[in-house]
Amino acid sequence: MLPLLSKIVTFFLSPANWILVLALLFLIGKPGKWKRRYGIILVTIAILFTNPALFYFCLQSWQPAFVPATGKFEAVILPGGLSSYDKNGQGYFGQAADRFIQAAKLVHSGVAEKVIVTGGNGFLNRKLPPEADFVKAELIHNGISPLLIFAENKSRNTKENAIFTKSLIDSIGMKGPFILVTSAMHMRRCEAEFNKVGIKITRHCANYEVINGFQQWYDWLWPDFSLLDKWNRLNKEVIGWLVSRL
Repeated sequence: MLPLLSKIVTFFLSPANWILVLALLFLIGKPGKWKRRYGIILVTIAILFTNPALFYFCLQSWQPAFVPATGKFEAVILPGGLSSYDKNGQGYFGQAADRFIQAAKLVHSGVAEKVIVTGGNGFLNRKLPPEADFVKAELIHNGISPLLIFAENKSRNTKENAIFTKSLIDSIGMKGPFILVTSAMHMRRCEAEFNKVGIKITRHCANYEVINGFQQWYDWLWPDFSLLDKWNRLNKEVIGWLVSRL
């Protein structure tokens, strides 16, 4: 039920769906002031949420700045959301694969001693294997000893990632310190959930959607409709972060 509810909430947070609903209201609406209002709101949302410069500014403000990892950590915590499966159950890394790279680097460089992988089946297709199983196998293929990898494969979302990881580290007697690796866009919400269950972490952001570079003049003028999906994910992160603080 929770994955389905998440999909429903995500639908209402998507600017692409706002545009679709407003377009339908405009098309079926009777001529008059409401039709004009629908049209004005539709055009305004389309311009704002496809503007690269505006998205750059908002996400740059939301993403924590990158800070190189220093010191020693008992374990790096690696939440799910970086891989998926095809219809045959074959695992693949997705666009957030940099999480895996950064976590493996922390172990290979000696910054972290162990890895905690957390992530079950958060997909609507309940027949797919847990994500943590695939990620653990890939960490082993990457040269990390299975004795240093601890996997939690029951959680279905970020809140459960934190709750079940807390149970895992308590059961095996880990004391920390811990370093959390997740996407920069996801870090604030993820950190809040882990702090809420009593796991104090050090941030290690990966998979930056935008970097602190130079804006081009045409970014203020030329629309990019692929940003609608990115706004959807950013809205989800901000709302989830606010809810986690209640």
